[in-house]
Amino acid sequence: MADNYLKHRFHGRRKGKALTTHRKSLLEVDFVKNYKIKEPHMPFNNGNPIWFEIGFGNGEFLSHMSQNHADINFIGCEPFMNGVAALLSTIEKPVDNLKIWSDNARILIDEIPDNSIERVYLLNPDPWPKKRHEKRRFVQPDALDDLARILKPGGDFIMSTDVATLAEWMHWHTWAHENFEWTANSQDDWLNPPVDWPLDKTRYMKKALGGETIYWLKFKRK
Repeated sequence: MADNYLKHRFHGRRKGKALTTHRKSLLEVDFVKNYKIKEPHMPFNNGNPIWFEIGFGNGEFLSHMSQNHADINFIGCEPFMNGVAALLSTIEKPVDNLKIWSDNARILIDEIPDNSIERVYLLNPDPWPKKRHEKRRFVQPDALDDLARILKPGGDFIMSTDVATLAEWMHWHTWAHENFEWTANSQDDWLNPPVDWPLDKTRYMKKALGGETIYWLKFKRK
């Protein structure tokens, strides 16, 4: 297990500005008691579909979905603890279909069984714009190998970004992978969110760090 932590080095922030007393309490009590995945493993075995989000930011998507779709299990990965606290602060009543991994998603993915995930989301990830940092981007051949392993055949891999160069990077690498197929069915498909996307924009989408346009890349596991 320790080898996985060494293999998947984390680049990024773990904490930001000081939390309010309420949000600090959510992390110390509610998170640990109800949602935290303490050791890397599959946290659900009830037979319901499992959707997996990598780097959920402030958690708007997971908050909405877990509270409105009790028949779907959700796993969210986010090492930035302020984001975890933000997600917890929006859950009105405890839900039992959400679990959170507050570390590098790659470590948890290594322990997820084959063909067990219905859908994976990677929404507005850090673009790591400098050339020397491109190797830190999540979409790399080995990460795609891992996602192909855990996704069920026909499972969805949905990505978004407002950075055009990152959209090109994510599209090219995923399109080139033997286990994924791009599901675009029109020339402007990359401008349209999935048909069941429940929100306008998340906080990170509204930042528009790369521009106002959100690029959507929708792939399926072959």
